[in-house]
Amino acid sequence: MKKIWMFIASLCFGISLFAQNGNAKQLCSSFKDCISKAEKTDIHRKKIQLYDEAIVNFKSSDGEKNRISILLKRANSIIKEANGDTGYKGEIALKVTHKPEYKKQQFDKASEDLNSIEPNLSLLNTSEQTLYESLKSEINSQNP
Repeated sequence: MKKIWMFIASLCFGISLFAQNGNAKQLCSSFKDCISKAEKTDIHRKKIQLYDEAIVNFKSSDGEKNRISILLKRANSIIKEANGDTGYKGEIALKVTHKPEYKKQQFDKASEDLNSIEPNLSLLNTSEQTLYESLKSEINSQNP
């Protein structure tokens, strides 16, 4: 009888966990909200998540220039994170080392963003164009 109650309890607990994961909480409510939250954090993984969400929430009324700028910022954060920069600040700068496969995968993602930007380079301001060239160069040096 004790085994049956333990089984029922574990089953209920499992269903409870499944229900919580099934209703994943949105990180932000709109393109602008996502951008605002991303700008408030230094942590690259969090920035990437928020930029991903911003792209999902993008509407044409948000403006193509804004979409292109977010793709550039996401590529920048992806490359920094892949190179081990966590973005954590404090007394100790936290750096990590990733496996080469993961790093290549992240660089490929960043490259996709940069390729999406390329036809619209004229929408970027001078500093954004400089960042674009820098990121493109870094990707090319990693993937000869």
